[in-house]
Amino acid sequence: MNPHLDFLLSAVYDGADLHPEHLADLRKSGLTDETIQAQKIRSAPPDMIDRLLGFHAPNVRSAYVLPFADPRGGWFDHTKLKVFSDDGTADSIRGDHVEQPRRERWRYNGGARKYLGRRAAPPRLFFPLATLDRALRGDEPIYLIEGEKKSLSVAQLGLPAVGLESVWGWHVRGSRELLPDFDDVGLAGRVVNVVPDSDYRTNPAIERAIRRLAAALNARGATPRLVVVPAGFKGIDDFLAATP
Repeated sequence: MNPHLDFLLSAVYDGADLHPEHLADLRKSGLTDETIQAQKIRSAPPDMIDRLLGFHAPNVRSAYVLPFADPRGGWFDHTKLKVFSDDGTADSIRGDHVEQPRRERWRYNGGARKYLGRRAAPPRLFFPLATLDRALRGDEPIYLIEGEKKSLSVAQLGLPAVGLESVWGWHVRGSRELLPDFDDVGLAGRVVNVVPDSDYRTNPAIERAIRRLAAALNARGATPRLVVVPAGFKGIDDFLAATP
């Protein structure tokens, strides 16, 4: 494991307070203190951000870490940071694209303050701990959701949920097969409710990614169903947070 991530997830930081801006961002997704603590979501010390990422991230003034739970116990050696910048230029793309020319196709979400990961790291599934056993071994419908925080917001409802890093985060580049992480999830004969962000309605590339995901789930014996976020909300967490 990345020694900096390992240290941040250690008991040393169990009682550390989140930066107020980070906590406010998590609250926007409706996440409770119990969820935040169970998932070990941490504010990264500023001098640790570049070391966690393995490269210099310009314009980033603060970040919090979304650790990826290993369904077999412990945590994946996988770094995902929600980053905050003063000028909004931090990219929501993987680290291997940060130093390349800024082409519009990489400016997912308009280049707003979003997420960074280590260079060339393959995607992983994000497992909310609250419903982990039911997600892995249950036979009830499971929710496969675009976004880590969004999957946590659904798991807080008591629904078995698994998060995707993005709509493309169910496979490695060059393949249309499901990630090996799916091997831990019982899929055969199971309904999988796929929940992308609302831009599914307007972005043909995202619609295509979801259709390919559905085909890959079908190949594993699952029955995929599309859950569309209501108009006026970006993600399922926004909808749930606004619903009494």
